[in-house]
Amino acid sequence: SIINMAAHNLYKLDMLILHILSRHDCYGYEITQIINKYSNNTINTRVSSLYPILYRMIEHGYITDYEKIIKQKRKRVYYHLEPEGYDELNKMLMEYHALVAGIQSVLDYDGILLQKGENS
Repeated sequence: SIINMAAHNLYKLDMLILHILSRHDCYGYEITQIINKYSNNTINTRVSSLYPILYRMIEHGYITDYEKIIKQKRKRVYYHLEPEGYDELNKMLMEYHALVAGIQSVLDYDGILLQKGENS
């Protein structure tokens, strides 16, 4: 399928969040710290921008949340990836890899023009 670049970012926070949750359950602040650290702070994620995405993912059935009591009876909300979330992550990863491959193909362009009627 053709990917509409105007409607598609090179990456989506959704994809990164689902990937992190595919490794282990996390709480919101922890997700932002993982993204910031492992992107070498090139993707600066704030908790305030994260929660609307998490709530939307819950509505779509990609993730669920649960409370866990931590020190001094404080509650922390953790997020868990559901089977539908794994499916969505795989779809996003396929689109991402196709987009990156398409970009790389253009970057590999050697300057030779295609002949009329030639598609690839």
